[in-house]
Amino acid sequence: MLKPALSVTGLALLLAACSTEGRVTPLLTGAAAPLPIAATWALSVQGCPEPNQCEDLRTALAGHLVGAGLAAHIVPPGQPADLSLDVRVTQMRTVSTTARVILGTFAGRNAVVGTDTLRDRTGTVLRSFEVEGNSAAHPISGQTTLLDAYRTFATETVTALR
Repeated sequence: MLKPALSVTGLALLLAACSTEGRVTPLLTGAAAPLPIAATWALSVQGCPEPNQCEDLRTALAGHLVGAGLAAHIVPPGQPADLSLDVRVTQMRTVSTTARVILGTFAGRNAVVGTDTLRDRTGTVLRSFEVEGNSAAHPISGQTTLLDAYRTFATETVTALR
C-alpha cells in the first residue's frame, strides 16, 4: 500500500519540477481602464545583474506584447509612444549549466522577479504589478534555462495586462 502512494507522490513531484511557473501580484486596486489595442509601446527593462539579461528579457517581453496583439510597435524608452511599460527587475536567480548537470532538480529553478508599471502618455499609472517567472527545475523538461524564465515572466505580464 505504501509503494503505490510513494510512486504517485514521486510522479507528482517529477511533473511539478518539469513545468515552468509564474505568478502576478497586483499593486494597484480598483478597476483598470481598457488599454488601447495595437498601440505603440515604449519598453524599458532595468535592474538586471548583467546588461545582456535586461536586453534578453526586453526581447521576450516585446515578442509577447506584439504576439498577443497588445502592441503594434515597440520602441526604446524616451521615444514617442501611446503607452510606456517600465520593468524593474528586483531579483534574478540563475542556475549554471554545471549545477544543473551535477545537481539536476536540486539545483532549483532560474527565476526573474520584477515590478511592471504601465503608464499612458501623460505619465498616469494604468497598471502596476509584481511578476515572477520561473523555469522548470528538472533537466529532462527542456525548459530549464534563464530564457525559459524570461518567457514565463513575459507570459505572466501579458496575462496581467489583458
